[in-house]
Amino acid sequence: MHGLLGTEDAHYAGCRRWWRHSVTEIRLPGHGAGGDVPSHPAAAAIDRLREAIGEQPQPPVVVGLSYLGAAVAFRAAESAPDRVAGVVMSGYSFLVSPDTLNRWLAGFTRMATHQQGSRNHFAELHGEKWEKLLTATFDELSDGCLRLPDVEDLTRVGTPVQLVNGALLQNERNAIGPAAAAGADVAVVAGAGHVVPVDAPRVFAATVEEFAARVDAGRTAFHERRRAAERAADVASGKAAEAGEAAHV
Repeated sequence: MHGLLGTEDAHYAGCRRWWRHSVTEIRLPGHGAGGDVPSHPAAAAIDRLREAIGEQPQPPVVVGLSYLGAAVAFRAAESAPDRVAGVVMSGYSFLVSPDTLNRWLAGFTRMATHQQGSRNHFAELHGEKWEKLLTATFDELSDGCLRLPDVEDLTRVGTPVQLVNGALLQNERNAIGPAAAAGADVAVVAGAGHVVPVDAPRVFAATVEEFAARVDAGRTAFHERRRAAERAADVASGKAAEAGEAAHV
């Protein structure tokens, strides 16, 4: 799933020649030249992605780009972890506070509204409805209809997660350590900025597919945490049994 005010062509076209496995590209509702903007586009996107997940012959690795696409991917997978093999989030930080998000939204809105080149680009991709789409999505983020996943969400999610960020943006480099500490697999892509699939499509595709292979093999941070918890439970159970036998004697 692509990011806000993008399309699958704009964000993933460079990856297509490098994928070795079947890929289903999902368009965010309201994006592109056709179709109306839903009253709740992010909620509609989660529903659309859940439906697409259910249509796959095997549990897929779900990939989401930037704050909207990544959040939609995470929330769709969170609700049905047994139907998803893993989640890849790119161009994302689990540390974004509401105040920081509001500043970013305001800055993005100013850029999109006042820079003629940006206006022309978004109008070419989405038609004249792009401003309505932007407003509706930001309203959902601001009023909590779409809550961005944070570190606590990451520690509780029932499926492996990988964070793939570019090395060129400081806030996205800074997001790597806390994500790893909370249990995500992480990757930093040299020479890439916020939109890693555009800046480094071959590396992005290889990183996603390598993660998918480790999911299949049970060699992710998520699987290791689960094994560690099982070992700790076995030790605790053994100690309890020993204590019970000693008390009986």
